[in-house]
Amino acid sequence: MNLKTILGILLIGTGLYGQNTNDGPVTITSTGTVPFVVSFNSDGNGEDATDDLTETGGDFATVLDDDYDRTTDDVTTNYFAIDNILVCNDFDANHLVVVKLLKGGWTLPASYAGAKTTGATDTGEFLVKVNVTSAGYPSNASEGLVASGTFGTQYTGLAETATEVMVGGLAAHGVEDAAFDVDARVLMDWLTDIPGTYTVALTISVEEGS
Repeated sequence: MNLKTILGILLIGTGLYGQNTNDGPVTITSTGTVPFVVSFNSDGNGEDATDDLTETGGDFATVLDDDYDRTTDDVTTNYFAIDNILVCNDFDANHLVVVKLLKGGWTLPASYAGAKTTGATDTGEFLVKVNVTSAGYPSNASEGLVASGTFGTQYTGLAETATEVMVGGLAAHGVEDAAFDVDARVLMDWLTDIPGTYTVALTISVEEGS
């Protein structure tokens, strides 16, 4: 082996062993579609430390003669009041959200012959009013949670279909720490609301707006 060959091998070895042996760079990509997320009925577990929603059903056993004889107040006459049937102190959504209320069918006394119906088709016997106490979008309350239609200004009847009562947010933003309460009134009639067991359910639901 001549001198040139030996020098060549040494140069190649120096080049190989003199290089930086660290790997990299490494790129990690996270991707996925964020879903529509809403929170309003936490029970106080997990990251949400408080109970967001409280429900207070009416007790028809407490109906009095005054409930059959109430003067007109806020478009209702002769009614049994269920104040704060729903109270939400923390409503959050990450996009435009629609809040709906659904009145179920009535359970009625066997001889009942009035306007309330077991099929929930009555629209004027169970009425609600929505009071938004915090819009949840401080920079512009009109883009936060707001009452829909007449639900924020007067008692309005519910029927057997889920009815929009509030909307909140826009396509570009959601709402955070919004709050609201719902009052209900059941109309009472001396002629038809006879003694017996009455039952009616109110269901709140939300869906993503468009």
